[in-house]
Amino acid sequence: MLALALVLAACSGHTLTTVRVNVLSYIPTASRSGQLDLTNATLFLPDDDGDGTYGNDPDGLALDLPSLDILEKARLEARLSLKNTGSAPASVSLEIHVAPPSDGFIYDGSEDYTVLSGSVNLNPGEEKPLELDATLNEANPAFGLLKTGKFRVGLKVSLAGDTVNYTLEKASVSLSGRLFKLIPD
Repeated sequence: MLALALVLAACSGHTLTTVRVNVLSYIPTASRSGQLDLTNATLFLPDDDGDGTYGNDPDGLALDLPSLDILEKARLEARLSLKNTGSAPASVSLEIHVAPPSDGFIYDGSEDYTVLSGSVNLNPGEEKPLELDATLNEANPAFGLLKTGKFRVGLKVSLAGDTVNYTLEKASVSLSGRLFKLIPD
């Protein structure tokens, strides 16, 4: 009888489920750090097929999570550690994109959403982090896509300047809501 009560309690409208995906774990260790320079000024992570090319395949991480009947919040986070190793000031920008699984290029603004963006300026020899963190709600246009649980997520890192070393320290998606509501509140 106690087991049945616990199962029914888990099905109530008060049961909150959180699905967390560590996107960083899907990026090969060798790709998590490197150097941005004039010849390699834009980086897309993760590269889903490992070919190092962008635009000929969907790229980003394809997720197929349980859909949440009631999505309360969606949180996206990313953190880069940066060091300007060049001789001129540099600016590094970071964007987090989400798109439907069918979107052929999730960074072009067609069908995809730029959920977060930010940038940091670095003088020669300067080290700084670039951190993005946002909790989305229904007012955000990407919220409906995240609610389905089926989407692609990716990071775009861009450089304006000479040479910057980077290390991706964090990238994650967290969805909190209710999977179903069998018993009313």
